[in-house]
Amino acid sequence: MAQYLQSRIEDPIWLEPNEISFLQTRISEEEALVQTLESRIDELRVQISELTCQKDAKLVEIASLRNVLAPVRRVPLEILTEIFELSCIPKYGPLYDSDLVPDMFMLTSVCAAWRKASHTTPHLW
Repeated sequence: MAQYLQSRIEDPIWLEPNEISFLQTRISEEEALVQTLESRIDELRVQISELTCQKDAKLVEIASLRNVLAPVRRVPLEILTEIFELSCIPKYGPLYDSDLVPDMFMLTSVCAAWRKASHTTPHLW
């Protein structure tokens, strides 16, 4: 077919009615095939989108599971509040009289466990 078309393209084109009909049929067949391929591509794009959503949900689940396994989760509440006190309440120096509320708000924004730890330590506030 390629050689037939090549010779037709290089030379002047004088087509017989049956050749015109043949080429028009081939064009229609190829256009139908392209349309079929485009439809299949659209179906696959939908599948890709669905699979991407599933993957993203699994990544969130993995992050949550890893979060539970984080070593800081095993730090006892007493030690965690001691760390908060040491990091937020200066014992001396120019920051002794400073406003500590922004530091505490930052700590309470980390996670629910840190929020609970800071809220159960009244002298931090």
